[in-house]
Amino acid sequence: MEVDVNIDATETEEVTEQEAKQELDRLLSDPQFHSTDRNRNFLRFVASEMFEGRAAAVKAYTIAVDVFGRPCSFDPTTDPIVRIEATRLRASLAQYYEAHAEEGSVRIELPRGRYIPVFTKAAPQAETIDEADLVDAPETGRTNSGWKSRISDRRLVLAGLVAATCGFLWFLAGRGPVYSEKPNVAIEMKLAGDQTDIEAGLIRDYLMTALSQYQTLKLAAGDLGSETGGIRSAAGSLFGAQSRMDSRYDVILKYHPDDHAHAVWWQVVNPATGEALRSGVERVEVDRRSGIDVRYELITDLANRFAGTRGVINGLELTRELRSPTFGNGCVLRSAVALEQLDTGLLHEVQTCLGTSLLDAPNNPDINAELAIVNLELEAPEAPTELTAQALTLANKAVSLAPTSDRAGYAQMLAQFRNGQTEASFVSGYRAMGLNPGNSLIPARLGTMLFAVGRWAEGVGMAVKAGMIDGAAPSEAGLTLALDAYRRGEFAEALLRVQQMGRSENYIANILELAAAGQMKNAADISEAAKQLNARRKHFPASFRSDMAARHYSPEIVDKLGAGLTKAGFVLPAPVADASN
Repeated sequence: MEVDVNIDATETEEVTEQEAKQELDRLLSDPQFHSTDRNRNFLRFVASEMFEGRAAAVKAYTIAVDVFGRPCSFDPTTDPIVRIEATRLRASLAQYYEAHAEEGSVRIELPRGRYIPVFTKAAPQAETIDEADLVDAPETGRTNSGWKSRISDRRLVLAGLVAATCGFLWFLAGRGPVYSEKPNVAIEMKLAGDQTDIEAGLIRDYLMTALSQYQTLKLAAGDLGSETGGIRSAAGSLFGAQSRMDSRYDVILKYHPDDHAHAVWWQVVNPATGEALRSGVERVEVDRRSGIDVRYELITDLANRFAGTRGVINGLELTRELRSPTFGNGCVLRSAVALEQLDTGLLHEVQTCLGTSLLDAPNNPDINAELAIVNLELEAPEAPTELTAQALTLANKAVSLAPTSDRAGYAQMLAQFRNGQTEASFVSGYRAMGLNPGNSLIPARLGTMLFAVGRWAEGVGMAVKAGMIDGAAPSEAGLTLALDAYRRGEFAEALLRVQQMGRSENYIANILELAAAGQMKNAADISEAAKQLNARRKHFPASFRSDMAARHYSPEIVDKLGAGLTKAGFVLPAPVADASN
């Protein structure tokens, strides 16, 4: 049997079946491999199928039925459990091998877009770019870029956490504060000199447009290698002269079409040193679709790969932040990680960083928008202070400064909803989605808000859309799907979905988990969920209805959740309408 080997390995030493099986057994028995039993079974199943020569038969359906116990009527288009768990497994594998792998040891990866593991002995290393590589770049799929993206995602999170924990230690080191700008990025499409050049040129042009929608980077004009990066003077700045910094990246592309798929090989290069920092392949299957549809999907994937919150460029920038934290764009980058982790300490530190940056750049739309988002995250909806109103002021200012910024529109949507302007928030949310269709956070959060006020189908539709963008639903989208399962009386599904989120600090997720466990009379889950909820909000039964009202949840879903809490053994106050009779 041939063991699947990572095509992006810099060494080609073959991994034997025996070595692969030994590494699988070792990994699954290692307590340092932090993964759920569900995902350990997932990995064991897909690896065993590969060893038995049945790799081609492994699909989302077989995994859902054979591993996750889904019924034979399982439909992967409406139930994303396999994609969700595959994403979690990839992250667990990347985390483990980042911390524990040794050079030359066998590693296991689960490439994005497929469920068959890949075994390799070689550590991924940067390569210098060579024209021969451009000509002979393999026309392979997401095996390459997908695996690298998960490593990049994990580094992004780790770098952000460490950078935020370090705080402002550069003051202690005796150096002045530095204000960082968005990175400059130049795009070049290498042409093949044949009939594919026209399509390749279109891909580059449309990609430039898609990248501009993210507004997480600055697109450099002119030829590659022009001197636009580095340290720039900032006389009169709060941070002093010679204290502003931006960085530069060159992205080189090569288009590879064939009858079955269209692919783009890419490489991110440091123009100052010529070092290849990241490389990969984005591949889209044709599947009898029109050329326009294939091109659109390819461009969307590429844009998200480079400019998304978890994209390659932001990952590289966060790695730099780890080495030398900055104000300005550095605060914005660390904020994304702090918001994902929902760590209160990190959020407070980012809040300080953004506030200081705003003193120097009061008209920076990204800083205004990000500070609004952080303020709302730190503010309890049931006990609003001036931060809630301030967040709306900051978000509105960000939109006025940058009307085409999806970040500003997202912040405005959140602030309007929190301040009770629900209909206006929906308008802002749909507008922000139009500004950047590749940002999955917008439909994910918009879906939770729509669902909260009782627009069930619309909210679920947004959650599904968010999952389709990234291949796995963001946590907010997962919460909406879990709430909808509960609303429909599918309590086991609701409990499973909310437990998959793993967000013990999310009040609504805690309430839902406890209510679903109560409906199922599951004593163990009731005890665990109640413990998490009490740690977040003591005496929650008494404040349950007012807490939900502060979050703008409709009476119908509140009553349904309340019924589950009652079955879990908690005494809730009567609804206001009943109490007045």
